Amino acid sequence: MLLDIENHVATLRLNRPDKGNAIDADMADDLAEAATQIAERSDVRAVLIAANGPNFTVGGDLGLFAGTARERLPSRLRRMIDSYHLAIDRFTSIDAPVIAAVRGGAGGGGLGLLYVADIVVAADDARFALGYGALGLTADGGNTWFLPRMVGMRRAQELFLLNRRLTAQEALAFGLVSRLAPDDAVETEAAGLAAKLASGPTLAYGAVRRMLRQSFETGLSDQLAAEKDSIVAASNTQDAQEGIAAFVAKRRPQFHGR
Repeated sequence: MLLDIENHVATLRLNRPDKGNAIDADMADDLAEAATQIAERSDVRAVLIAANGPNFTVGGDLGLFAGTARERLPSRLRRMIDSYHLAIDRFTSIDAPVIAAVRGGAGGGGLGLLYVADIVVAADDARFALGYGALGLTADGGNTWFLPRMVGMRRAQELFLLNRRLTAQEALAFGLVSRLAPDDAVETEAAGLAAKLASGPTLAYGAVRRMLRQSFETGLSDQLAAEKDSIVAASNTQDAQEGIAAFVAKRRPQFHGR
């Protein structure tokens, strides 16, 4: 993994292009460490997840699985997935919005990096697949939690059981990605979105990220109470005061993430 933080944007780049950016134990550990570093830095106000090479990530490293003795594979998988799931948990809990730039193939547990993103920009020739059924495996990366919420239960069942591959256009129609762009423009568009979000009210973004995610498990009365508590707390932030003053003055607000 490569991590660069500049102008309040943390750019996290998968960097095993010769292996399709397949996730192995080292990459999972790197993801957990990078997510933790990002979560600990108050100056990070947006995150961009991208990848070197022609593919975003093919998912888990099947070469690693095949090269591991049967009796050792369960413990190796458990440790690797522990780190990977920690990274996913970290990315969903931070205030900073997350943008994913997807080129080429994205599959398996690697889709978890799309799920943690608030906006996914995909190449118009990108492709997506789960792949677990063909391997006799189940799921990781949050696939069984996020996917039904994004595409609906019936579509999720079909994708899991029939191992269907999605084109970029299908992924857009299903709601798996937010928008499409030409392959050579994906990262430019995603970086522009990250820069725009990095200049926004970060604390408010974080509260909205959490409330949207919890809304699937929360009753209406509890969600209304959460909204009330959240907006009352937000009204006391510097960014809210700036936003209100800017609106009254008919000027563009200058947010600082505080």
